Amino acid sequence: MSLTVFPDDRHHSGRFGTTASQRLVSAALLFCIAVGAGVALGRIWTDPATYPLSPVPGVAAENAEVLAIRQQAEHQIAALTAKVASLQAQVNRLNMVGERLIDAADLSAEQFNLRQPPPMGGPAQTTSSQGLFEVTDMLQRMSELEQDLVHEQSRFSLLESLDLNHHIGLNSQLSGRPVLAGYLSSAFGVRTDPFTGEPAIHQGVDFAGEEGSAVIATAGGIVTWAGERFGYGRMVEIEHAGGYRTRYAHAKAVNVQIGQLVDKGQQVATLGNTGRSTGPHVHYEVLRNGKQMNPQAFIGPLNNRLYGSARTALRSQH
Repeated sequence: MSLTVFPDDRHHSGRFGTTASQRLVSAALLFCIAVGAGVALGRIWTDPATYPLSPVPGVAAENAEVLAIRQQAEHQIAALTAKVASLQAQVNRLNMVGERLIDAADLSAEQFNLRQPPPMGGPAQTTSSQGLFEVTDMLQRMSELEQDLVHEQSRFSLLESLDLNHHIGLNSQLSGRPVLAGYLSSAFGVRTDPFTGEPAIHQGVDFAGEEGSAVIATAGGIVTWAGERFGYGRMVEIEHAGGYRTRYAHAKAVNVQIGQLVDKGQQVATLGNTGRSTGPHVHYEVLRNGKQMNPQAFIGPLNNRLYGSARTALRSQH
């Protein structure tokens, strides 16, 4: 292989030749360059992070901004969802309280329907930005609404408390006997057990009477037991305000259910002879915070005097 060089004056020329060894070296260099380029392109293709490409000016910044906006929107949507759930729970609570107050005050259910939106109106107002509230504005408005609901809930709770306290004051004070007719057959304290003949503590008082006669609640409250109980036979237990509970045992039949609200003087059972009993009577207990108390403090003076319609019936039995 040879190269011919022609100078500018075109009068002289020079010839340069290459040897076989020079040509071999040149070919080897070209081969190495090609192989190196191929390896580099392959690594870029399989692992772009190794040789990152230069980003197109402006595109990367726009992508980052779009991603940030999307993440912010997702966070705001999650916050909106949580606030809606909280507001809905408060609205449900206000509805229940309001309905109780409406019933207690004997108001018109149609006029004060809390489950329907209140009547509202007014001329339509149009603006250029109608319906274009920002999410942040919505969050702010919902936060204000939440505060308003909290204040209204406090007002409703106060009204409910006043109503319940009034009811408790009239209905839930323990007093009186658990029967309308009968006599005291066993007092509170140590006595001779009627089955064993041994001294034993009697944790209530017994009122004997005509089987099937009414057993009444001595205070308003909620029924926490209604049915069979070991030793008590058929029994009713009522929870009252102030940590008090009363029990009415050995009933022939139970007239109430667990969870039922009862008023003072309401019949809760009929007098019977079930359980550990020697004859028709009601075993009456008073407890406060789980501790047995002497019912005489709430009944008043106790004696064996017959009273009510039981006088004639009991005398005929004995």
